[in-house]
Amino acid sequence: MSSLKYRLRELLPSLSEQGKSCQDRAIKQRLYLVKAIAQSRRTIKAACEFRGVGRDRFYEWARRLLEKKSISALSPRSRKPLRSPNQTKAETEKKIVVLRNKKPFQGPERLSVALEEQYGLLVPPSTIYAVLVRKEKISKEYRERRTKKHTKRYRRPTPGYLQMDFKYVSYLIEGEQYYQLSAVDHCTSWRLIRAYRRKNEESVKAFLEEMNRLCPFPIFQIQTDNDAAFTDKYTVGLGGRPTGTHPMDEWCKLYGCRHKLIPIGQKELNGKVENTHKYDDEEFFSQIQAQSLEELERETKKHNWEWNEKRKTKTLGWRTPSELVEEIKTTIRIVVMFSQKQELEHADPLPTSPMVQKTQFPAKSQKPEDRYFAWMAWEAAQYPKFSLHLVSGMSLIFANVRRRSAKNGGGPAAEAISVTYTLLQASNFSAP
Repeated sequence: MSSLKYRLRELLPSLSEQGKSCQDRAIKQRLYLVKAIAQSRRTIKAACEFRGVGRDRFYEWARRLLEKKSISALSPRSRKPLRSPNQTKAETEKKIVVLRNKKPFQGPERLSVALEEQYGLLVPPSTIYAVLVRKEKISKEYRERRTKKHTKRYRRPTPGYLQMDFKYVSYLIEGEQYYQLSAVDHCTSWRLIRAYRRKNEESVKAFLEEMNRLCPFPIFQIQTDNDAAFTDKYTVGLGGRPTGTHPMDEWCKLYGCRHKLIPIGQKELNGKVENTHKYDDEEFFSQIQAQSLEELERETKKHNWEWNEKRKTKTLGWRTPSELVEEIKTTIRIVVMFSQKQELEHADPLPTSPMVQKTQFPAKSQKPEDRYFAWMAWEAAQYPKFSLHLVSGMSLIFANVRRRSAKNGGGPAAEAISVTYTLLQASNFSAP
């Protein structure tokens, strides 16, 4: 019998007493193997082969037990390597931490895009996540999300369908409560946000007039809740029906768009604009402390500009809302020229009355592009001064067809669009 076995057999009784009170399964399993090999009549090599344990591992366990004389010596040790030559460079980690501290609401994917834009570094989101965990910049606390009644999420195929809602400013300014009015497009996420002293009809009317001037595409529909600032549906005693004389309803009639009200208690149907309010709290109100209404208005316009021009999101293919709008503008020029060249027929324009009833919408069976051409033709007939809007909106179908066709090696649709795009560049075609 080897001296190692003899020494282990002398130590095993005391270790067995310690093992009775041990709750660690890994330690108890290793102690059982050491005890079985030490008490076996076979040689250490044969006993290790019989038990399926490597000799090097057994010798390591035995050495640690004889040195420490406690079963705690069998506890698993960290497998972290002593050196990590492929670990992210310290300079890159420092830049990640600086960006995270500057905008703590940004996650690994958005930080990856920011690193590429600002420093030209290609760092995967998984690497950034590991760095943030190592630097203790990510907490393990997660908020519980309630299950909503309407869990389906979708995106409109064409611009011009907006959701609008008021939001309380997160803190009092000069002892007064101010309000933020937001409108967001369902297709491009283009937004207009403004700060107001009061939540009333006058604020809504001023906001609509400004939105009509700044919106880069025609407005087909505005969806709101049933607040008195948006409708008189529940304030005039008509059995839950709007009178049509509310300032917002009159504005929608004048400019030929539909005002849609969501059912009471189902604010998740207005989830697009509600979701932007969450980002406003995280990225805007948590970063500033306005001291006056004038300062709040100035900072709100700045934040609005950054949202449309600088803020890239994964949902939009890491583009900004303005970049997507410009892409759609370019695509509509191509499709208009292509449709004129091929003499394609589209849906008839809507009636020439400026008041748009629900029954006057094109049939749902029509394709999105046909509905959009019908809307454009109707708008051009009603408001010639807004003819620039004819090139402002286009279904995402055409943009996706061009990208998917190029990825799949092309096809008839891709060839037609490619030829038309070449003609567009040669003729320097531009919006009227």
